[in-house]
Amino acid sequence: MPDWGTQAISQAFKTSHSHPPPHPRPLQNHPPHPLNRLHPLILTSRRISGLQETTAACKAINPNLHIEIIGSDTTSAESISSLAEKITSIFGRLDIVVVNSGSSGGPVVTDITQTDPTHIPQRYECELHRNVLLRQIYLIPLLLLPSSSPSQQEQENDLDSNKHQTQNEAAKKSFIMTSSLATLLLRGPIANTQYCVSKCAQLKLLEHIHEQFFPRGINCFAVHPGAVLSEMADETTPDEFRPYLTDSPDLCGAFCVWLSSQKGEGRDKGWLSGRLVNAKWDVDELEGMKEEIVEKDALKLRLSLP
Repeated sequence: MPDWGTQAISQAFKTSHSHPPPHPRPLQNHPPHPLNRLHPLILTSRRISGLQETTAACKAINPNLHIEIIGSDTTSAESISSLAEKITSIFGRLDIVVVNSGSSGGPVVTDITQTDPTHIPQRYECELHRNVLLRQIYLIPLLLLPSSSPSQQEQENDLDSNKHQTQNEAAKKSFIMTSSLATLLLRGPIANTQYCVSKCAQLKLLEHIHEQFFPRGINCFAVHPGAVLSEMADETTPDEFRPYLTDSPDLCGAFCVWLSSQKGEGRDKGWLSGRLVNAKWDVDELEGMKEEIVEKDALKLRLSLP
């Protein structure tokens, strides 16, 4: 791939995956706590039909998995507030929040003078207010609740989860945002100004969330999911870039499972909190660079100095 602005970060890692490698693959191995034990999954979106398909796929892996589908509209503070209330009434708390992409940014226009001016504020509204800020305001308080407090559902089930809860009482919670290496793009066929700049703002916002809530037990990650031919990408991607859309949608899911794994089944990933990471990276190689990343405070937005 030509250097459109991401070459430096791409060359920093020797291994690049397009599909989940064996050890963090949740669809073939049992996912780490809490995704494959007694902890339920909550799926939320405006389009319920897609969530029903996801539920069926999850049930095929683990028929005993408890999944709740709750419709919500990220454009509405009232809707997200209602979502938080429903989660609280059913489960009492959250352990992990994963915020998926809400929009591909509209038609790709690389000349800002040819960009529809109404698309720019729409992009910021989607990226910051709708998909991030609203969920942070209403869902982060549920992450701050202690994991050692049993939820209503756990009390009703009275299942043998105590041994798993005990070893994870001090485990950190996870707030994961789907981000993009488009944050770094300056040129090329998908250097869509409003999208790239809004993703840059999203990453800066994540750094603030990390500073405020990491000391209170929440790991915050921005994850580039790879180049996936998703429904949104298929609608807007220029033909020139389509040959690069070869990554599996399972890749990001497996990477998020690895990020959120905790004591007893994986080391705490707090050293990656507040940073932009790529689901295509090899996790062993990434962990091997831990000291260097922490020492340089790398994988964050920075102004280069002379």
